[in-house]
Amino acid sequence: MKFSIRGLSFLTIALNLILPASIAQEQHGQLTPLEIPHAKLELELDGELNDTIWQHALDVPLEIVNSPWNNKPSPVKTLAKVVENGDYLYVAFIAQDPNPELIQGFLGDRDTRWGDDLVGFKLDTYNNRRLNYEFFVNPYGVQHDSIANEMTGNSDSAWDGIWASAGKVTRDGYQVEIAIPYHILNFDDNDEVKTWAIELIRLYPRDSRLRISHIELDRDDACWLCQIPEIKGFKAAKASKNLMLTPTLVASKSETRDIFTPAADWQSENDFDAGLDARWGINANTLLNITVNPDFSNVESDAGQLSVNKTFSLFYDEKRPFFVENSEYFSSNFDLVYTRNIADPEYGAKLTGTYGNHSYGAFLTNDTQTTIILPGNTGSRLISLSEKSESGAIKYRYDVNDNLSFGVINTLRQTDNYHNFVSGVDSKYRLNDSNTIQAQVLFADTQDAANMTISGQEESFSDHAYKLAYQHNSEYWQLNAEHQAIGKQFRADLGFMPRADYQKSKVLIDRLMYGEPDSAWQEMKFSGQWQILHNENGELLERSIAGSFTIDGPMLSMLDVMLVGADKVGLRRHELDYNLPIDNSIDGNTSRFQENQAIIYATAQPSTQLATELELTLGDKIDYDNNRLGDYIAVYANVSYNVNKHLEFELSHTYSDLDANNANVFTENLTELRVSYQFNINSYLKFNVVYTDIDFNLANNPSAYSEQDNTLSTQLIYAYKINPQTVFYLGYSDNSYQDNRLKNLERNQRTIYSKISYAWLP
Repeated sequence: MKFSIRGLSFLTIALNLILPASIAQEQHGQLTPLEIPHAKLELELDGELNDTIWQHALDVPLEIVNSPWNNKPSPVKTLAKVVENGDYLYVAFIAQDPNPELIQGFLGDRDTRWGDDLVGFKLDTYNNRRLNYEFFVNPYGVQHDSIANEMTGNSDSAWDGIWASAGKVTRDGYQVEIAIPYHILNFDDNDEVKTWAIELIRLYPRDSRLRISHIELDRDDACWLCQIPEIKGFKAAKASKNLMLTPTLVASKSETRDIFTPAADWQSENDFDAGLDARWGINANTLLNITVNPDFSNVESDAGQLSVNKTFSLFYDEKRPFFVENSEYFSSNFDLVYTRNIADPEYGAKLTGTYGNHSYGAFLTNDTQTTIILPGNTGSRLISLSEKSESGAIKYRYDVNDNLSFGVINTLRQTDNYHNFVSGVDSKYRLNDSNTIQAQVLFADTQDAANMTISGQEESFSDHAYKLAYQHNSEYWQLNAEHQAIGKQFRADLGFMPRADYQKSKVLIDRLMYGEPDSAWQEMKFSGQWQILHNENGELLERSIAGSFTIDGPMLSMLDVMLVGADKVGLRRHELDYNLPIDNSIDGNTSRFQENQAIIYATAQPSTQLATELELTLGDKIDYDNNRLGDYIAVYANVSYNVNKHLEFELSHTYSDLDANNANVFTENLTELRVSYQFNINSYLKFNVVYTDIDFNLANNPSAYSEQDNTLSTQLIYAYKINPQTVFYLGYSDNSYQDNRLKNLERNQRTIYSKISYAWLP
């Protein structure tokens, strides 16, 4: 067992600042609701704040620091201005700074500057304390948006709404204008006077990252959304019933060659596709998305991941707009809807909405490629079917009251000879401000085609899974206790559940301590975790215990030191020797190993332009391919440098090395270079290089087929974006490969491509 630190650390800091513990729902009702003014005037977004409409705005000062300080006075002045004109919600911020030269802000692509100075707000348009929109802007107008889900505690920053913003750095700080069109929001427009909920926020990164708000927050209430004060008005606001059409054209030329055949010619393939996305607000509560022949490829490549000595499938984030919009309607305790499983569909349709205490979502797509994760308790594997499939999900949630919610979910994946259906119920109950219980029960029915089974015959089976979790979240203590069980034959093929035939119990305890505003540190945490896993027969898979110490410091620094001890099993005998008959038992069929590791993680920002990150892992690790314990070292380092407000360099390197029996087993090196030049908030040029160098010691690693396994991919992209749906891309990418048969890296694929789409409101 190992906590995930790298990659989650900065996101955790950002989410803790945006989504803190807060005052009780009973208490927020005592706050006087804000009254939003209405002025039928237009606004030219330029960051100047000299339009007449601002004279009619409601002024709201932001004077309270609630993280990491506990509702202390703000050291800087911030004024928010709020007004609406029937079509747009307008919000402006005047963010003063005694040292404007220290303002952290650079041009960048959307959702990439979360570490900058930011101003923005959270908006709950149903006022039911379940979901809320988040809109934030940096000093140059770079947009950041997401949708937060109180049921799961997650915030989905992949959502991209079509809204407008402008920013300007001044002698005294910076100021921002934001325009949110009502047609991108979901809300009930049956009432003439609408009551929403809003919190106005400034994020101020200096030695510490201060979260400044217009309200006080109570750390003893775990429901951060329940306390947001109300804002009334919006008399002329109407939810979108418009139809938005987004036609897309994609043209590409790809060339491939067999690099193992001397003087092999390049084989060329030209492709031209037209697609269409439609977004229709059927009524004030229901949204329909339809896509036909979509281009579902990711324009920019995923971040690299090392895969040697990993027994379970890797996870990749979803970035495709059709799946991202309103994806929170399908969330649940288990990850049952992982749309990266759907690779290349020809069509798709999705219906989502909210009515009173009810929310619902349904989608259906086909897929010309069908890849399935087959789970196990010690590893998973991928299989591909050479036939089209259909995938879909239905989710319904009913909020009984402010504290109790129930949900029902169904997912499907099927071909002519194969299907996987999953049905389940989930619930969340707030016992009080600090304590919550969540539960989910699932049932899966599966039929595998003959070409998927070892017997060569069609096989049908069913099984169940469940999860029960308790959370305590208060000012000084956090406790998470969880038990889950996934049956041996349970599969959720549309989701990301790569493990089955296991039962897990886990307890995590955090003790938090806080410094004073003038101290060198602001927050300190001591953590302990115990975890045990068995299979359905009660045989031990893993038992682990971990302890960690975390502290922040000056220059936005953070240090985490963790010690982990784990008793684990290796692979089964038949998984190591394919000549043996299949035996899925654990005791007597596997070896157990004791892994002890120390993990040190640190991050710091020595200047506004330079940020650094380092993670070091030392200790023992199982060599799964050879079923033995080895000595392991892994290092991850990342440096990002903004040369100026336009140009950014980011270099990261991951190194891992495993030795066993006094000799090397393998050494991995993954290097990523990402260079971005942002011309303005609408256009950029990016150059990405990902190089993987893996060396195997065949004398001590007989399962490896080559001493070398090297890959190199490069990518050059120009993009111009008027909004997330009206975009133009022009790019080039290639891939190269090398193993023992080749003296050098040889290019085996290259592509030039262009994509253009336009969001049109007829």
